[in-house]
Amino acid sequence: MDLRDQWNRLLPHAQPLGDDLLARYAEQHRYYHDQRHLTEVLQTVDLLAGAADDSDTVRLAAWFHDAIYDPQADPGENEEVSAQLAELELAAYGVDAERVEEVGRLIRLTAKHDCEPDDANGAVLCDADLRILSMSPQRYDEYAAGIRQEYGHIGERDFARGRMSFLQSLAETRLYATDRGHTDWEQTARENLHREVESLGPKAARPIGGLIPIVYFGAALGVIVAASVLLGRGLGAAAKWPAGPDDAAGFPVWTPIAGTALAAGLSCAWFRRTQQRLVTVPALVFGVVGLIAVGICWWRWPAAQPGAAMSERWPYLMLASAALVVAGALLALARRLRRAPPYSQAPPRLLGIGATVVCGAMLAWIVVSAGEPFVQARLETANTVSTTTTTKPDQMPVQLDGTLAWSREVPAAGAIAGTAGGIAELRPDGVVMSDATTGQIRWRYSRADVNDAASSGSKGLLISGDGRTIAAHLPYAGNRAPAGIDLPTYAVLDAVSGEVLTEVHTDGVALAVDANQLLVAEGNYVVAHGVSSPTHWRTQLQCTVTQGELIGDLAVVVDACGGNGAVVRGLDLKDGDQRWEVDLGLRFDLSAELDPATWVGDLVAVPDTREVSGLIWTGAAGGTLFQWSVDVGEGRVIWTTPVPGTPRPRLGPASCDAQLAATHASLVLITCRNATDPGQPQTYDVSAVSPADGTPQWHHLLQVPPRLQQPEYPLDGFGLLPDGRVVTLMPQPNGSCSPVLIGTTGVQPRPILAGPTATSVAASEEVTCNKPAVTVAGARPAFSDGTRLFALN
Repeated sequence: MDLRDQWNRLLPHAQPLGDDLLARYAEQHRYYHDQRHLTEVLQTVDLLAGAADDSDTVRLAAWFHDAIYDPQADPGENEEVSAQLAELELAAYGVDAERVEEVGRLIRLTAKHDCEPDDANGAVLCDADLRILSMSPQRYDEYAAGIRQEYGHIGERDFARGRMSFLQSLAETRLYATDRGHTDWEQTARENLHREVESLGPKAARPIGGLIPIVYFGAALGVIVAASVLLGRGLGAAAKWPAGPDDAAGFPVWTPIAGTALAAGLSCAWFRRTQQRLVTVPALVFGVVGLIAVGICWWRWPAAQPGAAMSERWPYLMLASAALVVAGALLALARRLRRAPPYSQAPPRLLGIGATVVCGAMLAWIVVSAGEPFVQARLETANTVSTTTTTKPDQMPVQLDGTLAWSREVPAAGAIAGTAGGIAELRPDGVVMSDATTGQIRWRYSRADVNDAASSGSKGLLISGDGRTIAAHLPYAGNRAPAGIDLPTYAVLDAVSGEVLTEVHTDGVALAVDANQLLVAEGNYVVAHGVSSPTHWRTQLQCTVTQGELIGDLAVVVDACGGNGAVVRGLDLKDGDQRWEVDLGLRFDLSAELDPATWVGDLVAVPDTREVSGLIWTGAAGGTLFQWSVDVGEGRVIWTTPVPGTPRPRLGPASCDAQLAATHASLVLITCRNATDPGQPQTYDVSAVSPADGTPQWHHLLQVPPRLQQPEYPLDGFGLLPDGRVVTLMPQPNGSCSPVLIGTTGVQPRPILAGPTATSVAASEEVTCNKPAVTVAGARPAFSDGTRLFALN
């Protein structure tokens, strides 16, 4: 039965309307949407008529569904105007209004073929309209050629891209809504679609455009591997810091192995499979799991605990979670671009695999390398606090107005130290004492046999707690010593008068001095040399003696062995007998890989108390600096606390010797972190805690220029004022050199102000920051830049 007869049987009284529709389907610009297409649609409706609620209504919709067809119309416009034409004409020929409305609805469905599951009429019409997709390959190719002719006004590449996008979106859903269509036609239709998409790929693709999704895919795999490594670091870190002996589980090797295996599995799915869900599903899983993990890390992120550094676990887990979200986004983008016509043409497989490996390796390295600075930045933020320092009621703060009090040139100055007698300078041949108020030399001590004493640095000058006694390390030159005579290597001097109290020859290292004793470490022996009395004793300890202090009637020393042996001992100053000991190895996880002289830090006595405080590095959380305090009267630990930030012991030119200094109200610590890049500023931690319980008072970060970065700089370049503030000499952005005050109010540069005379103006302009050394004498800060010694009001 031809089309005219079919129309007459459907609407016998509307023959003119049928003629008009046939004329429309015979228009010259139609190469596929013609009478043949109409015939195939009507035949399919007949096949599926049993599945429809009203097959004649579906047939009427089929006649009108492409009645108006303009290839240059906007999407959905042809279906809309065709539906309006059907509603107008059918109503004019007396068709029931309910049927007319249904016909219009069905026609509009053919714009997207998205009928509801219970829409029987719509399912039949949509399946009939898409029946062409499951025809024989020859008929399908004719259909594809006809579509290309209808869109002849569009260029080849633009048409290929648009056609591919349409076919790919069509293939992402169920093609046929009826049971028969889905069972009998679905597979053939998908094969036809895949074949046409493959044929359009070279026409739609950009040159080497197929490498773009490969790059994103490789980046996603690299981020996945990096996320697994960061996850391992987070799981291996202790949950809390300081970490107990059983808290750190060690790095779980399975995490990077699992990440690499997952990346390899995704690569196989990408290069060997065609199911898009093999990439889509992991992308969704990574994104969802990563977002949930970020939320958990945010919720569990510990609040800043003053004086206790935050564990590295949560920063690493946060970074791993964020990396997982990025990996999911990159994977989804790669999948989307792979399906986009401009990038759909795959490059040669070997080239694609090579690009994946290179991009993955680069992204994995970048993300893992960026992890350490991220974690350190989080730890700095979590552990930087500032509170008010309390001082004694009768103690007035130092007023540093920056006026140059005096300045003079010095020949090859070494270390400087503030004393009760003024400013002591360690010269190559001895010691010079200058008045802190005027800068005039008060006395000097020198010997012709001394050889380059200034090279000892700040460790060459020991000052007693009351500032009235000096022990200077004055090594002698072997070629200047008379045969058979051992010349003194230490001179103990009265800081006020310059009187020589005693001279001592020893191959050991002086630890502490006062008016009565010079305490010396000789390997694992502690030796007390009498100064104002003939007292002399020698005591052997278990390990190498590294630090010592004189406090009251006790010598407090620390002896440390390789491994975890470090003991604080209180020795009687009369005979050297041990009164008590505190085993630090029972409290801290000490590093077995470092020399005891490296991981046991400064020891200081708190003025006017029976308390000594010290430093020790442990292996916890990759290396933690702890501060501890001991009551020397009872021989017990008062408190211990990890130092905020990530200071490192002296392990080369990039690290430094920490300085621990004490006032009545504060224990001030200056230490540095390992520099990351040569020529970049180095971060110093300057912090203060209460001597009573270790409660943080303030903590600031100081950026030290590269030219000042020396291992001795924290010891030589910072001075402690009586009110607990720290002063140093630092180059400024404008090129000048000026003091910097660090305390409760932050880091404050104080430019040097010249005095009223031309001489003082010239002297202030000559100050440099070449080799800064700082001390405090008589509450007045004094500075040395290697060639000049000057003091400020």
